[in-house]
Order: sequence, then C-alpha cells, then structure tokens
Amino acid sequence: MTAVEAEKHLANIQLTEAKAREETEGATFIECFRGTNLRRTLVTIMPLTVQALSGVAFISGYSTYYYQLAGNSVHRSFQLSCGAQGLSIAGNIASWFIIDRVGRRPLITYGMCFLTALLIVTGALATSSAPGPLAGTVGLIMFYNFAFNIVIGAVAYTIIAEIPTAKLRAKTIGISLTVQQTIYTVEIFVLPYIFNPDQANLGANTSFIFGGFSVICCVVLWFHQPETAKRSFQEIDEMFFNRVPARKFKTYVTQSQITSQQKMKSSPQDV
Repeated sequence: MTAVEAEKHLANIQLTEAKAREETEGATFIECFRGTNLRRTLVTIMPLTVQALSGVAFISGYSTYYYQLAGNSVHRSFQLSCGAQGLSIAGNIASWFIIDRVGRRPLITYGMCFLTALLIVTGALATSSAPGPLAGTVGLIMFYNFAFNIVIGAVAYTIIAEIPTAKLRAKTIGISLTVQQTIYTVEIFVLPYIFNPDQANLGANTSFIFGGFSVICCVVLWFHQPETAKRSFQEIDEMFFNRVPARKFKTYVTQSQITSQQKMKSSPQDV
C-alpha cells in the first residue's frame, strides 16, 4: 500500500468513525426503555436470553462428564466431545445458507420448538440406566450441538443487530448481552448442585429443567418475535413506529415499499 492509499484509507476510517459518533451522540440507556424503543429493547433481549435458557451451558459444560457417567472411558469421552464440537461447527456453517432463506422468525421459533422436544426426549431416555437408552442420551446430547448452532445459535446475533435503532444499537445490544451473561452466571453456580452425583444427581435429567424453560421461550417467541429478513432499517423503523404485530411483520407493506413501486411504475421503460 502506497502512502497516498494509506492516507485515503485512514481518511475513510476517520469519516466512518465521525459518522458513527454523530449518530449515537446524546443516546442514553434510559432512551432504550422509552416509547417504541421499549419494545425493541425487549425483542433484542429475547434471542440471547433464549440461548441462555435453552440448556447450552449445561450441554457445553457437562457433556464430557456425562459421557463418563454413562459408561464411556476418559479417552472415549474426549473423542465424543471432539465430535460434538465438530457438529457445532457444522451447524454454524449450515446456518449461513439458511438464515436468509428460511427467515429469522421461523428459524428461531420453530428451531426452539425442536430444541425443546430434543431436551425432553433426552431427559426421558436418561431416566433409564440400560445401555441402549444411555447410548441414545449420549447421541442426542451430541446432536444438540448441531441443532443449537443451526437454529438459535447463529440467528440470535443477526436479530439483535437488526432490531434496535441505529442511535441505540450499541446500548441495546449491551443490555441484551448483560441479561444473557447474568443468566449464565446463575447457571454456572447452580448446575453443579443439580447435576453432580454427590448432590441432586439429576445427570442428564437436567434436560427436563431446560426443556421447561424452553417451552416458555417458545410461547414468548411466537407472540413477540418479528420477521426482519430482507427488510431495510427504514422499513423496520416504520413497522415498529406503527406498532405492527410481530406475526404481521413479514406481510406488512411499508410506505417505503409503496414509494419504491410507484417510482418503478412512473419511470420510463427501456425500449
């Protein structure tokens, strides 16, 4: 890169920084809870909260230990754990190709319903000490890693970037992350007393607890999660301002769309 190119690049960075500072200047956390921003803040909080309540902390933190409790050797448990991480990566990569095709609302809502069923079945299998059900429990715990990352694991971060206003985006996302990490912190302290054999000894039956939380999350998502795929920030702002119900976001015709269609009709056609 030449000195001239470097100066141009630096100028672009400074211009972008100045514009971002101008857009967010004067924004306060109180504004996140005023008027229509309150709804947007709550909707932004939902995806990461759903992540925390879906049992991912339990699966990621205790799966390897459970593999050993289910009768696998330390070496075999380590191999299964590596395989689970590979499934996580595969699920995340797969999500790249379906987030825009399927949409945000269907992916997180129906995906959460699927994870809820998966957690409940996992807990049900874990009630038996027979080798077959235990192997099935191990398999479902591993598969959870793939399912989580292909649905709510990736789409949640897309949603929290699209919902807030430009002025309050950083602060709203900060609030969402704070709520999520607070839940994770509580789970880190509570899970050892629930899972460990020398305490409550629930083992994989812990899935029932997160399955119950997940049922509540499914209901909340169904009524409050809007569809923002293929929508501009201007359209999203308009729909929140007009208090469009979450389930009607996908079909709602915005003024921006009407204006765009009118311009296309009035423009001269190419001969």
